[in-house]
Amino acid sequence: MNKKDLVLGLMLTVVVAVLVMVGWLPLANAVGLVGVACLACFFRKKELNRWIKVGFFLLLVPLAFWVASYEPEGFAYPLLFSLTGEAGEVARYQLSVDFAKGIAGFLLLYLLWPKLRANEFVASRWVSVSLLPLAPLLIIGVAILALGLQWQPKPIEQILQFAAVSLLITCVAEEVFMRLLFQQNLRNAVACFTANHLLQEIIPLLLMTFVFVAIHAGISGAAIWVYALAGFLYGLSYTLGKNILYPIAIHFLVNQIHFSFLTYPF
Repeated sequence: MNKKDLVLGLMLTVVVAVLVMVGWLPLANAVGLVGVACLACFFRKKELNRWIKVGFFLLLVPLAFWVASYEPEGFAYPLLFSLTGEAGEVARYQLSVDFAKGIAGFLLLYLLWPKLRANEFVASRWVSVSLLPLAPLLIIGVAILALGLQWQPKPIEQILQFAAVSLLITCVAEEVFMRLLFQQNLRNAVACFTANHLLQEIIPLLLMTFVFVAIHAGISGAAIWVYALAGFLYGLSYTLGKNILYPIAIHFLVNQIHFSFLTYPF
């Protein structure tokens, strides 16, 4: 561990300890974050035997998802606001600050940021950049047509709060999990068996599109195809650019446009 890693580790320890003490982070999740950091540190070492890396990967994945999703009974993350439903109904949407998910996302972003491998496919920059405006417009357009979303602008205070949580927690964590933890490692695994660049890129992309749909439990009908399109375009932006910032930006724009101006959630 270098000096930079040590300093960041100490800073993270202080932040996590403070969040636990003020009751904004469960102790179990805090311990889990330590485990995620340790496993990711070992997993990123290039000199490790391939099968040992597989073992660390199989431990890291479920632990990271558990830390990001587990909420002990009786515990609640800080609530920012609720979107009320019809009279007599429970709130249709609540925005909370899931610190465990956010910290796990940034932790993995720092530890697993990939270095481009020799002969790895990367499209020209203009192709990747062109997806930044086009993909959100396509996803939102299809969602409006398929799901009948209506014009429903939100107050500016809620828009700003949602933007902060969506970017710093939801989009960073989900895209780091999907692209750096899964898609990039699947791509590297496929590359061990074939030199065909098309297969190296398309197999992980299609698999992660399926996973993206599968993890959004409860969706059905036309919503499945909207999520499939979104998952495919998020993954495609990473496939083309090999830069995690592209899918994070597209994911954020889709979420923000949808929440700010349209019926939310679906």
